[in-house]
Amino acid sequence: GLQLDHVMTFTVSPGRNGYDSTRTAVLLNRTEELMAAVPGVTGVTSSLVPILSGDNWGTDVRVQGFQSGPDIDSNSRLNRIGVDYFKTLGVPMLAGREFTLSDQRGATRVAIVNEAFAKNFHMGKDVVGKFMGEDGNDSLNIQIVGLVKDAKYSEVKEVIPPLFFTPWRQDAGTRSMVFYVRSSLPPEQIVKLVPPVMKQLDATLPLE
Repeated sequence: GLQLDHVMTFTVSPGRNGYDSTRTAVLLNRTEELMAAVPGVTGVTSSLVPILSGDNWGTDVRVQGFQSGPDIDSNSRLNRIGVDYFKTLGVPMLAGREFTLSDQRGATRVAIVNEAFAKNFHMGKDVVGKFMGEDGNDSLNIQIVGLVKDAKYSEVKEVIPPLFFTPWRQDAGTRSMVFYVRSSLPPEQIVKLVPPVMKQLDATLPLE
């Protein structure tokens, strides 16, 4: 479900270098901008949870029209992602839209869900426009703006779980980020270009 040819990835953790949330957001935004400007780069995006890494982040959710209860499994996996995430990783949007730069703190909270999420929570075909909430609270304060085709999450061989995505730009607690860079060049060439780009932002920031 993912097109990973010619995609390289790296991680930065500005929170470990003492960055507060405001400085972190500025650095992450600049990282995407500078990497997108590198010759040969055709797409840049990011996520809080690295894909296909064995990491599983999840929470209980409330979904408009779905009756939850003590004996009902209301858990979903999650990820906080950047702009053009699905386009960069080759995952088709089935309805609605991807996140944009306007989906940031202070704006209406939004989410994108996968097919397994829509099926698990009996959402039918009209997914876009419905509301949900996370952390098991009763508030349906997140509007679903997109439906995306199922793609592998943490494991290649595991069944694809119900999964929802929110913009990391709406999350005040982001301390680290994984970046994905798609290029028309061989990935090993792009890897060599990452350290010089990041040194423009912070030469002391470790890269993984």
